[in-house]
Formats: sequence, C-alpha cells, structure tokens
Amino acid sequence: MKRILLLIFLGTFVFIMSINTCKARQSDYGREHEYGDSVQPRDIDTLIPEMDEAVELWLFVSDYRFVTGKMIHLTLQMVWKLGVSVDTEEFNSIDLSPFSIEKVTVGERQIFNNDSDFCVITYILSLPDDAEVGIYTVPAFYISYNDEANKSSGQVQSSSMALKKVPILVETELDRDIINIGDTLKYTLTVWHEKYIQILKENMRELNLSPFKLIDFRINEEAEGKLRKTTIEYELSIYDLPDKEENFEIPSIPVLYFNKGEVDVFEEEDAKIPVTQRVGAPAIPVLINSLLKRIDVPLEGSKGPLVYSRKDKFLRSHLPVIIGVVIIIALGANEIKKLAYRMSAILRERIAMSPLAYAERIETLINSFDIGAEDDDLRRSVVMVDCTLRGFMGALKEMPGNVVRSVTTDELIAIIRDKKLADEIVDTADNVLKSFDSVIFGEVNRDVIKQAMDEVPEILKESRRRGYY
Repeated sequence: MKRILLLIFLGTFVFIMSINTCKARQSDYGREHEYGDSVQPRDIDTLIPEMDEAVELWLFVSDYRFVTGKMIHLTLQMVWKLGVSVDTEEFNSIDLSPFSIEKVTVGERQIFNNDSDFCVITYILSLPDDAEVGIYTVPAFYISYNDEANKSSGQVQSSSMALKKVPILVETELDRDIINIGDTLKYTLTVWHEKYIQILKENMRELNLSPFKLIDFRINEEAEGKLRKTTIEYELSIYDLPDKEENFEIPSIPVLYFNKGEVDVFEEEDAKIPVTQRVGAPAIPVLINSLLKRIDVPLEGSKGPLVYSRKDKFLRSHLPVIIGVVIIIALGANEIKKLAYRMSAILRERIAMSPLAYAERIETLINSFDIGAEDDDLRRSVVMVDCTLRGFMGALKEMPGNVVRSVTTDELIAIIRDKKLADEIVDTADNVLKSFDSVIFGEVNRDVIKQAMDEVPEILKESRRRGYY
C-alpha cells in the first residue's frame, strides 16, 4: 500500500512540475506556505507484565466521584494462566455492600498472551438515595479457582476501592478541539447537584476565558429525578494569536456554590452569609489551524511572461514526464512481481492447510509413532498428533487456524457438530482428543494412548469414505 501511494505521489509531482515549467513566469522568489508543525502519532508498545499468581483481578472505575441517583460503572478484569478454571457464577453472588448490584455482565474469554487468558466483568452499582455525602468503600471479595495443571486450588482476592459521594458533579463537553481563527466553539458545562445546593450563576458569565472571546452565554436549570441539572453553554471564538507561541486551552472554570440547608454562617455587617464552596472543571486544550504567514520582504511587481526555446521546453516539460513514466513503469513491474509472489505464497499456505495435507501429516506421525518411547518423548509425540488432528477437524469445515488453536476440546467439538459433520466422526474425535488431553495435562497412560492412536486412522478412513476430502 505504501509503494502504491509513492507511485501516485511521484506521478502527481512530475505532472505538476511539467505544468509549472510550461507556464513559467519570471518572479522575484518562490512562495512557500507554512502550515505549522504536524505531530505524527507514534505507536507505543504496551508491555504486558508477567503474572505472579494463577489468577489476578484488576479493578477499575470510570469516575471515583458520584452523586445521588447516578449509577457507578465498575470494571473488573480477570487474568488467569492456561490450565486454570474459574467459576464465573461466583461473580453474580458476591457482596459489595453498602453498594447494591443492579447488573452484572460477564464477558467472553479472550486471549491475553501465549500464557494466559482474560475476561472483563462489568458491575453497575448503586447507593441508596438517602446515603449521606462522604467516602464509601467497595469491599474486597474472594473468587475460587482450580489449577488443573498443578493439581491445586485456591482463592484470589480483589482490591478494595474507595468512592466518594459528593453533592455536586461537573461535566464538560466541547464540540471540537481543532478550529480556525474566527470559528465559533461551543463549550458546554453540565452541573449535577443536590436540590439543597445553590449555584452562584451570576459569576459564570464574568469568567476570564482568555485568549478566547465570549460570543454568547446561556444557562438553563431543570429537575432531573432527585437531582437538579444546570447546563451552562458558552460560545467562544478567537480572532488573533499572541506574538509568542503557546499552548492554547480553555482555562479551568470554577463553579461556586453553597449549601442552603447548612447552619454554618458568619456575621458581616449584620447580615448572614452562607459559606461558599468551589469545584472546578478541568482545562481543555484546543488546537488552532493558522494559515497566516508573516512576509518579511515586500513583493515586487509582476513581470511579463518569459518565453522559452524549444530545447528548454523539452528539457523542462517533456523530459521530466518521460523520466517519470519510466520510473513508474519500473516500479509498477516490481510491484506486480511482488504481488504475484504474495499470491503464490497465499495459495501455498491454503494448500498446506487443506484436509488432505493434514491427513498426510497424521499418517506420517502414526507411522513414526513409538509407543515404547520415554514418557517425555511420548508426550511430545502425542502433542504433535493432537495438534495435527485438531487442524484436520477444523479444515474439514474450513475453520480458521487461530480459532482451532484458541478453543478447548469441548468448544471445538461443539463447533464441528454445529456444522453438520457426521456424528460418528465427531464422537470418535471427541474421545481421541479428550484422551490426548488427559495425557498432555496429566500422567502418561500407554493403554489410553494406544487406544486413541488406533482410533485416529478410523477418523481418516471414515472422512475419506464420506468424501470430506
């Protein structure tokens, strides 16, 4: 794809250069436009930490602050090593009091890396509306697991988490974060607060939002369940840039409020004034596209067209086009050759993943299988036959190789059975693969291995008889 884009760019460049030279006019200097530095995103490799335990629980929350009536979204990520089984039903019965569990969603098992898997469990929690403002703790809980590889079992404990119920919560929204000079920017401030909280709205208009200019201001207050919702909308714009470069941002906006129900007051000139408190909205960075260019040298007057000779026209117009066409043909031929090589590699890979290729590999492994080998060598031979047989069963129904390698034996048999494969073949494959699993993850039983190896040719024979390959 990169080479194709290079060819398109090169052809366009040659075409533009030829047109510019044919229409050349004498001038004082070439005009270049500066559009500012462009920041290219970089890929940052995520380092996956090694697991110390058989199962690990990682707890996250979208926001540690919440108000009355708002649900709390708690995310639990569970990572476990291969060979470990966890009863996910326990996640539905844990006690997170004083919080009530409104809904539990257990995600599907996913591949984390070559040594472990993970799944995501989402909790939607709530707190009684009459709960007082303060800090509440999501308690730690235990989940049981069985380590089938090491023949052990245990429990893993989650970490506790502190959440804070507040009387007021501020949310911000910006319609866009990249603008041109003179564009209008819509900035919305949403304040959720208890009904006994009074916001000092008169201060919201007089805020200093430099370098942005306030164009319009609107405020609306309405009841939302047991809360009140105050929406403040700003329309901002910027018309000039400071002399020095700086990072532009909408500054942090303070929201002043007081508790109408509190008794904490003080006397000032015989008047009772409630205690004013403050909560701030975070600053938001804004990028500005500047198409202005400072010109330090005055432009000279335009001059008449410059006439070129035939030789100059050929050297400046036709020759670059000819050279560009030759380069494009040469690069295009190279790309076609590489594309043909890739297609042949794909065909070879598909042939290698066909049922016939897997069947030939299985027959080769059966012929070289030695039941009297040492335990370690015998287990390795069983692993090779097991992997090849799984690939054969998946290839019969055109299953992708990564799916075949990532599912368990029961899941693989269920998928194949759903695809209407003959029950005789599926049942035999189920017995053979489970026998291999008992040898791979348990003790070496030569009688079980011999019986399973004797059934493998029957699978190939029955599949060939039914015309599966």
